[in-house]
Amino acid sequence: MKTKILQNYNFSSLSSPLPKLDPWYITGLYDGDGSLGLSISQNSKRSLGYIITLRFEIGLHSKDLDLLKGLQAYFGVGGIYKHSGDMMRYKVSSIRDITKVILPHFELYPLVTQKRADFELLKCAIEIINKGPVSQEDLQKIVDLKASLNNGLSSKLQAAFPKTVPVQRSIIPYTAPLHPLWVVGFTEAESSFIIGFYKSSSCKLGRAARLIFVLTQHSRDEKLLQGFIEFFGCGSYALRKNKLAGDYRVFKLEDFNSKIIPFFLKYPLRGSKALSFKDFCLGAKIMNEKGHLTPEGLNSLEIIKSRINNFNSLANKPL
Repeated sequence: MKTKILQNYNFSSLSSPLPKLDPWYITGLYDGDGSLGLSISQNSKRSLGYIITLRFEIGLHSKDLDLLKGLQAYFGVGGIYKHSGDMMRYKVSSIRDITKVILPHFELYPLVTQKRADFELLKCAIEIINKGPVSQEDLQKIVDLKASLNNGLSSKLQAAFPKTVPVQRSIIPYTAPLHPLWVVGFTEAESSFIIGFYKSSSCKLGRAARLIFVLTQHSRDEKLLQGFIEFFGCGSYALRKNKLAGDYRVFKLEDFNSKIIPFFLKYPLRGSKALSFKDFCLGAKIMNEKGHLTPEGLNSLEIIKSRINNFNSLANKPL
């Protein structure tokens, strides 16, 4: 039974050589896992007493080092650095490189999430910095911009710049259609391919399995997550209990067969998430052949679930 369940699934599109990273894929990946930073810190060697630093970065697990190398090759600037634990990050901190390389990319391939508002604020700060020596008035304008970025101002900066008036932050409207390769990049960063189990009195084995695909984002991007319903032609949206985040979710096997799996076979994932997707497809094959109604099939699904969750060497080990 086990051999019959798992054989003959076509993964040729996942294993074939892929071209360099697509620009829309990069924007989607950044929309999920990227950050733009603006720091203002005291420095007695500077005439204004402060130093302004900028950064563009994307942080990924070390297993996705090749993706980070792909980003570095695409932009041609910046470096790759070890972060905390098993995390790595691609980082660009040169104002010149951010101005000449990073900003033009996102002008041509705009961010879709509310991170685009951060991008617009940072762009204003860069324009102030690039026009010439930063005056005290210019510094205050940059502080006003920082007050609307990410976590705002530290208590020390609030005390040092009491006249700060945060710049109004834009609300980025959701506009369809989404570019397929943006969706792939965003999925690389923000998705979960899940095999779940639950008790079921209607099943002879007393338990049943189901497949779940989830895309998660801050609740401020609710319209975007709802937009995936139209993009994929299936699924639903749910706001989490804490109301800080929401999920686009797909549960139906027929939707995986006709929409989700064909999409990612046509537009393959590029990083370690591709291994999870491959195992997820094997789970779908088992369920399509009714293998989940047998002890052997449920056991196979348990093994697949374990290696999806653990992202370890079992991903390449046959059942």
